[in-house]
Amino acid sequence: MKKILLSVLTLATLSTASAAEKVGAYLLGVQYQRDTNDTDAVRYGLGLPLAAAFNGGGFVTVSGDVSYLRHTAPETESVQPYYGGSLGLLGLFATSGGDSAGAVGVFPSVLGGANVNVTDQVSLCGELGVGPRVIFVTGGGSDWTFGVGARLGVNYRLR
Repeated sequence: MKKILLSVLTLATLSTASAAEKVGAYLLGVQYQRDTNDTDAVRYGLGLPLAAAFNGGGFVTVSGDVSYLRHTAPETESVQPYYGGSLGLLGLFATSGGDSAGAVGVFPSVLGGANVNVTDQVSLCGELGVGPRVIFVTGGGSDWTFGVGARLGVNYRLR
């Protein structure tokens, strides 16, 4: 049994060692990206929680997203364009004058961007995404709009 566990652990380590992984930061958030093959990657983003207090109230928000990226050039190129899709979520809680409300937002989008390699391990990234923005408010209300989002940041390649 011990040999089987060690063999499985070794195979799992070898199978993930070849995949490129990046951690990064973008304006108001952090991200983790893992390549699934030479052209595809999955990225997880976490928006930094925002909070504000004002006379008689305040708000707190948190957001996150999962994105599929398809690179159109090898990582060895100085500029690596990509396109893909993303699903973002947002949670909001607000109070004002003794009243409180909450909301959940869903943001599916198509996106396009590029990584600009500064060194072998550091790259700058920029992207634009477009899609519907759907907000569900406590008490049964909802609203949707069409929105555009942007992400500017830096990535560090772990392996």
